[in-house]
Amino acid sequence: MKTSRFLFMTIAAMVVMLSCKNGCGEKPENVIYLIGDGMGFGAVSSLLLTMEKETGFEKAPVIGLSETCSANNYVTDSPAGGTALATGTRTCNGFLGVSPDSVQLESLLKKAQKMGKKTGIVVNTTLTEATPGAFYAGVTSRKESYKIAEQFTGSGVDVAIGAGLSAFINRPDSVDMTAVLIEKGYDVYLDWKSVLATESEKFVGILEMSDVHRRNKKSNTTASAADGAEVCLAARLAASEGNTDTTRFSEPTEYLHKACTKALTVLEKDAPEGFFLMVESAIIDGYGHNNDSEGMIEEMQEFDKTLQTLIAYVNEHPNTLLVVTADHETGGTGVAYKSHEVNQPEGLHLNFSTKGHTGTVVPVFAYGAGAKQFSGIFQNKELPGIIEGLME
Repeated sequence: MKTSRFLFMTIAAMVVMLSCKNGCGEKPENVIYLIGDGMGFGAVSSLLLTMEKETGFEKAPVIGLSETCSANNYVTDSPAGGTALATGTRTCNGFLGVSPDSVQLESLLKKAQKMGKKTGIVVNTTLTEATPGAFYAGVTSRKESYKIAEQFTGSGVDVAIGAGLSAFINRPDSVDMTAVLIEKGYDVYLDWKSVLATESEKFVGILEMSDVHRRNKKSNTTASAADGAEVCLAARLAASEGNTDTTRFSEPTEYLHKACTKALTVLEKDAPEGFFLMVESAIIDGYGHNNDSEGMIEEMQEFDKTLQTLIAYVNEHPNTLLVVTADHETGGTGVAYKSHEVNQPEGLHLNFSTKGHTGTVVPVFAYGAGAKQFSGIFQNKELPGIIEGLME
């Protein structure tokens, strides 16, 4: 075990020396943290084996590994996995943003704000889901979505784009959290056209789930994220301004990389101390849970669009660090035995060993300023500390 670890770290160090581009050793002003929910080596393999052009993963000058255990289990769930990646502390499965003894933890996003950096969140799921929630909330159950939404209003982020309006307006306490956001100085948009068109430097986009999240083909559920939208303040204001357009994507596969581009445009403006942007690609996990080979392959190809967009940004802004990893692996995903023509991977099929998460290590890819710090084998809780140290 120790010999294997030493061998891997030696090889990784040689790769860094040979391939690290200019800027790898610099301290970043900007940090982009891209988390693929459930994205293990099987998911990455599904992309590498089905794309003829160079993928974003292949452009990484630095590659590492991350152990994903939670505080009380070899196999983490998303709340605990997200908490480790957000705060640098492993917590119990089910806990979100709090320690095993239920003490609120401080996330990288909050630390970036204290450094004077602008901050943002972009997800292709609800803004109150486990992974984004770990960066601003603290609860002992991910099911407390109403409480997470309330805590979101105090997150202090400059820009956030995702779905999940229900937790903000269809609440047991009858409080309209879009009104709270507006009172705090945010512009709140419920349609994609408004998000794209806004010049606001402080806004939240809460879109239809069907706009941001490609539905699993094996699922018969329909999106209902905007239930009750007509009664919330954000919707009434839009109507009073004559903006009743509910423009939706014909293909939600276009959402994530375009949302990232919009967020970056906002965050880089008037940001002398730089910015911190957290991005989650959440749907990989669902295809792993459903053991859906076709869906996983398609989703990883869509993930690559976002990754390539972010890599292009880093190349144009060498003071930026991009770290890509996963909270855990889902499905025990592997490549199935099947013959194929050379350089013709059509018909690739994945196999799965479980419908749940696994405790196998996941990859870490790093690009740009400070990237060389991510060569090696880490525990998930170590990654935030490295990023924080580089931001200081």
